[in-house]
Amino acid sequence: MTTTILEVATTTVTPAAARDGFVTEVADAAPILGGLTGHDLGCVADRLLEELEPAEVVALTRNGPRPDQSALTVRALHDCELVVEVVTLGLREAIEADPGSPPIDAACLLEGVQPDDLSPYLEARFALGSVDFEGPEATDLLAGTPIIANIVRCGTLAAFGMANTGTPAVCIELSQRLGDMLVTLMEADGADLGPDPMLLARVFAVTNEIFAWLADEVPPDLEADALLVRDTTARVGELMVEGLARPDLDTGDEEEVMAAFMGVMTRISAELSGTEGDLTAATSRLSAYLVETCGESSSMLFELLVGVGATS
Repeated sequence: MTTTILEVATTTVTPAAARDGFVTEVADAAPILGGLTGHDLGCVADRLLEELEPAEVVALTRNGPRPDQSALTVRALHDCELVVEVVTLGLREAIEADPGSPPIDAACLLEGVQPDDLSPYLEARFALGSVDFEGPEATDLLAGTPIIANIVRCGTLAAFGMANTGTPAVCIELSQRLGDMLVTLMEADGADLGPDPMLLARVFAVTNEIFAWLADEVPPDLEADALLVRDTTARVGELMVEGLARPDLDTGDEEEVMAAFMGVMTRISAELSGTEGDLTAATSRLSAYLVETCGESSSMLFELLVGVGATS
């Protein structure tokens, strides 16, 4: 290693030589760039040479970007319109290398994602040399991007790809709506200021939108079930707003909010007591239909209702 550093420091390196070396050798030290073409790597090298001396590019080629060079490298990728391409190639490699991973389409995961969404994430991944979306760091860096919702949607679509069947239109739309619901749930889990009544109400608003849409998409023999579940979630949402969005409620007082929440739960239980049996049966039939048609991912739509006692 010492010999290499001395050689770089004492030998005159031309920009052309530094560029050629980067194109042919950088993947060894920075595997995250390994899937790019020679033309693409040449573009990145040209951008790096605008900021670095040729000898520094040679060192980067041999050792990979230093932590302080990761941002510069990502900017070069951005200028060459390669940020999304690098992440796509890396995800495909990670998915193929994991035998337990469903065959999710990497392009699906990145649908609607902009290069700026991925730049902070990609800077962090250079230190690890690979691309994946696992771990709390990746979740934090990707929060607020379409990727979180895409994971659910694309996972559902992958299940149909495994079955080698055409994906029903209802499942494509359902997977997109479930992805939106997951984002709302993650926002609720990530709240640092205690219970958030309006965020909880939003969760039910999203859920009710799904059931309102679903009532027009199910087979005729399940329409009554879908309408009953839709009306129930709508009423639960109304009770949440009435009980938790009162002007006199001090949302900064966790005990007061919890007392209000328990009051809402009591009202929900009382209002559903007369239809509990019918609701449970309707939910079971509707859930069975969606799981059979669209896969296990659709079951999360009903888990929220169970969690608040809307179904048993």
